This record gives sequence, structure tokens and C-alpha cells, in this order.
Amino acid sequence: MSHFDKKLRATVLDFFRKHMVEGDCGRLQFTFRDGMGNTETEYWSKDLHLVPTTDGIWLAYNGFPAQVRHLFISHSAADILCFCHYNSNWLSAEGNIAFASLGLVASFGQLHFLSHFFSNAKVHTLFENGVVGRVSDCKAALWLKNRDATFRLDGQNIHIGYHKSKFVMTVQLFSLNHFEKVAGIRSGIRTHKPKDGSNSFYNFFVDTNP
Repeated sequence: MSHFDKKLRATVLDFFRKHMVEGDCGRLQFTFRDGMGNTETEYWSKDLHLVPTTDGIWLAYNGFPAQVRHLFISHSAADILCFCHYNSNWLSAEGNIAFASLGLVASFGQLHFLSHFFSNAKVHTLFENGVVGRVSDCKAALWLKNRDATFRLDGQNIHIGYHKSKFVMTVQLFSLNHFEKVAGIRSGIRTHKPKDGSNSFYNFFVDTNP
């Protein structure tokens, strides 16, 4: 029995069991694959969490892509499992849900592939609470519309370049919702963040399950 068999909900382990490998010492391994067949691996154990930078994607779904109505994306598979630990109700309709981890740095190509592969799905993001996660929310929303913008952190302000417009927002106010209002776009993406102020669902899980 691994460390995670004692910590993660059984429903979470049951859903994801065939999408991961349990290696030595109970270490969980998640394989990312790109369109050329190249692979990278995320490792998660009690004392270790390594997430690759990759063009590949780790995917977990148990139905047909056309059936999927809700697609959750994150930087790491571990973060996805931790989200599901606290929101296991999403797993009740397992044929209608899919999860995708993009690695440390998301890309347009990854989002382009997912939008076509799960063409009927509403996108949910599980990116971090911090600035990087909120920029990732915005980037995902834009890439799904074949658009892009630049984001630059300067002290407590975010400088944004979108089309021919430039905006400045404070870090405190910056979010996908606020960006959409200022830029005049509507993505339909739903963002999920830990309620207690933790940086990520992974951090919250680790802090509360030592």
C-alpha cells in the first residue's frame, strides 16, 4: 500500500488508477505524450514532486472524447488528483469528464489539440492562485480563441498587451474575469482556486495531509 492509498479518496484512486503507474516506494508516475510519440514523466511521492517542461500532455478520461462535457486542465497531474480529492463529486459522471496536465509551461499547441480532441467540452482551469497561474488562465482563454497577449510583471502591477491595446492592472485585482472585462472578451472558461488561499490544490493537500 502506497502513501497515497492512505491519503487520497478511494474514488479518486479508482478513477485515475489506469492513467498512472505506481513505481518504487509508492512513487506515482504520470506519462506525458506528444504527437511525435515522445514521452516525459511527472513523479510524485511523499517527499518528491517533479513536473516536466514538455510539449506533451498527460490525459485521463474514461469515455469517448465526443462524450466529454467538462475538461479540466492544470500544470500537473498531482494537482488534478488533489483537486478531485476535495471535489470528488465531479467524478460521478466519469464518461463526461476529462483531465489534462500540460507540464510546467503550457503552450498554444497543447490547447489547440485539446480544443479539437474534446470539441464538446467546457474548459475548467486548475492553475495556481499566484500570478503565474492567473496568467495561465488568461493564456488558455486566449489560445482557445486563437488569440494571444503579453503579460509583464512590474512590481505590484501587471502590464498587458492585447491586440493594439495596453492595460495595467494591480496584482491584487488581476484575474481572468477582470482581464475579460477590460479586454472585452468572453471565453466561457471556469477557473477553480483553493478557497483557503493556498497557492494550489496540491499545496493545500500536502499541507493538510503530512
